[in-house]
Amino acid sequence: MSNAQRRTFVITGATGSVGRAASARLEAMGHKVRPVARRSGVSFDDPGALDRAFEGVDGAYIMIPFDYAAQDLHGREEEIAEKLVSVLSKRRPRRVVLLSGLVAHHGGGTTGSARGAALMELRLNELLIPELVHLRAGFFMENLLQGIEQMIATGVFASPFSPHRAMPMVAAADVGGRVAELLTEEPFRGPQVQELHGGGDYRMNEAAAMLGRATGKPNVNYLQLDYGEAREAMIKAGLSESFANAVIQTARSFNEGEQWALEARSPRNTTVTTLERFAATLTLPKP
Repeated sequence: MSNAQRRTFVITGATGSVGRAASARLEAMGHKVRPVARRSGVSFDDPGALDRAFEGVDGAYIMIPFDYAAQDLHGREEEIAEKLVSVLSKRRPRRVVLLSGLVAHHGGGTTGSARGAALMELRLNELLIPELVHLRAGFFMENLLQGIEQMIATGVFASPFSPHRAMPMVAAADVGGRVAELLTEEPFRGPQVQELHGGGDYRMNEAAAMLGRATGKPNVNYLQLDYGEAREAMIKAGLSESFANAVIQTARSFNEGEQWALEARSPRNTTVTTLERFAATLTLPKP
């Protein structure tokens, strides 16, 4: 790649699963990555460092991180969004890819853990960014790992999500790969809103069984917790009440049949990592 072809991209949440995958793909292509993450020395709460990271970049990957300990989760998301909008308004990168969620089409009425990203979509639309993509991803397979320890210890995988409805599940590495593709495609093709359904649609009891087989627990049972039990368990595990409430709102949205995706599954919104493949690559020790 010539110097003329080599571009510079800022990756927010660069030490997270999606950010790491996007950064690795971009660097493998020969591009330069400027990471934004506390562990990389560039915090959302450091305006000067954030401004320097965005200076002169060709494109940016934007995400609103979850603060699991925040006493006001959505307030913290709004605070981060304001800082990002400020720096984007000043530095004006040509292309921006936002990590959003499948329920973001509800806009300001979005509840639960997707609310921050949904509101960020509205903010970015107002900036009139020339090349903008809202990448609305499905349920992350990595979320399932939060129940692994209990599953190995008890043979039960518990969550507040219904086992009777299938949901689109996606691996973070596939999302990161798609982010890199969207940042670098030439010419830019859009559209502005793109859904990413991942490797398949799975019910929670199916997911639990796959994870069980991968970790030496072939007879795992799935238990749907009621909302009060689930909330109490999350708080006991160290999550803030505000974050726990957001997860419960997300589960309620799913369980009550709220429409998550607008598109039917297609080759464009399907990615390579199935849940079977994801489970098979787990490196957790077997009991």
